[in-house]
Amino acid sequence: MKKIFSIIGLTFMVIGFSACSDWLDLRPESEIVLDDFWQDESEVNQVVAACYRSLTENGVMERMMTWGELRSDNVVKGTLQDMPTSMFRLIDGDLSINNEYAKWGPFYTVINYCNTFLHYAPEVVERDANFTESKFNSLKAEVLTLRALSYFYLVRTFKEVPWIDAPSIADNQDYQIPKSSETFVLNKLLEDLTFAERYSRDQFETELLSKARITKSAVRSLMADIYMWMEDYEAAVAYCDKVMANTDLELVEGEEMLYEVFFNKNASESIFELQFERDIKENDLVRANYGSYDRTVGFWTFPLALVTGNENFKIFNVQVGTTYESEEDLRRKDFLYSTSVAQDFFSIFKYVGARRIEMEDGSSAYVFGSHVPNWIVYRLSDIILLRAEALVQLNRLEEAMEMVNLTYMRSNIEEGTLELNLDFYNSQGQMTNLVLRERQRELMFEGKRWFDLMRLARREDSPVSLVGYVVKKYAGGSNNLKLSVMDALYMPIHIDEFNSNSALEQNPYYEIEDGNITK
Repeated sequence: MKKIFSIIGLTFMVIGFSACSDWLDLRPESEIVLDDFWQDESEVNQVVAACYRSLTENGVMERMMTWGELRSDNVVKGTLQDMPTSMFRLIDGDLSINNEYAKWGPFYTVINYCNTFLHYAPEVVERDANFTESKFNSLKAEVLTLRALSYFYLVRTFKEVPWIDAPSIADNQDYQIPKSSETFVLNKLLEDLTFAERYSRDQFETELLSKARITKSAVRSLMADIYMWMEDYEAAVAYCDKVMANTDLELVEGEEMLYEVFFNKNASESIFELQFERDIKENDLVRANYGSYDRTVGFWTFPLALVTGNENFKIFNVQVGTTYESEEDLRRKDFLYSTSVAQDFFSIFKYVGARRIEMEDGSSAYVFGSHVPNWIVYRLSDIILLRAEALVQLNRLEEAMEMVNLTYMRSNIEEGTLELNLDFYNSQGQMTNLVLRERQRELMFEGKRWFDLMRLARREDSPVSLVGYVVKKYAGGSNNLKLSVMDALYMPIHIDEFNSNSALEQNPYYEIEDGNITK
């Protein structure tokens, strides 16, 4: 009898099939067999729930955070005690084929759950009269999107990866699969997402479920992101427009953003969030990396130079002409804080804190919460600023400035603050820099920054500008960046992946001699 998939000692939260706090205890792998599974709709739903839950596992979450932030200018070292060695090295751009974050297995586990559903679920339509073709297509849309999201992380990190669309169900399967080209994988994702857009739901029974599960807006957000990566800016704008046309999505007021979006969770501007709850599934990695109420400095911190450095370094209080951009930006105050102890970094308050209280003397008091944060995959401000980035590349600068001001003005609310205008940003290059700064201010620590810089490098077909941003976090010191060519921007493939798949070839930059990278 064939095993459906390997689950050893795990339980999976059924997100949205009855309630977000419901649990389903799946049997050990030795008991999960084709003879008595895939019989009815409830068992299909169990596997969909497993697909969602697998995205919240530590191995996947680590990579969402690490791949999106650690090599960028957003992160310098904070608490060194107990920091994983691979993390310590990666912050400084020191890569090796033994670095734990060069393993892609956790994302392929998600992909395998999705492939398992796609292989077996059609049979249930024939077995269970209640499980209609319409229900199947709706669930298939969710699963295809989760698989596409996983592959998109892999492609942005490694460029070329094996395309696997069959589940791991038999001992005699051929697991020696070579890498597919980036173009091939991305086109497959867009093909799948076109189906998903057609059959996904606009919303679910409750607002919470509409944030916790894949909706049309989530599908369209991912498609916009992929089109941006492929430099198809017209298509990116079109899909951003579709997302922004959803009247259920609305930006939270700037003074409430910290609490509503990151503490209270599933806010009106949220499109898709990975769900975490105390006593069910803790978000331990946010606490370890960013800090918590009982450990206010995490492994990661924000470079001091980007706040207090000279004009070429700062992203807040930037002099532009006769004015200062982001002079009293709420995000500087709400997302970052410094302790009374002299430090060369700012600690992270975003995702960690509950409230910031502004005192009469202009100082701030920070209130930490012993909560369990979600992980936001997409929210409305991300899409607004993706649209701005695409419009700049289409040289539609006035429209791009309108987008920037949507997020900028909600966080710059001091009396007398004026909207940004093209008088001081009247070229494509200046607008490109502005959008990059605004995305950094808005989305810091949300797993976006490295990929934003990668898009810049890909457009220019050069790592020079990217390096120019990243080296700013080393102000006053040295760095060990090895980013002289485009291929160096992608991660090496971990040595363990070669041990299990002999058809792989190492990524071009990383030549191997005696198990060591020589470049």
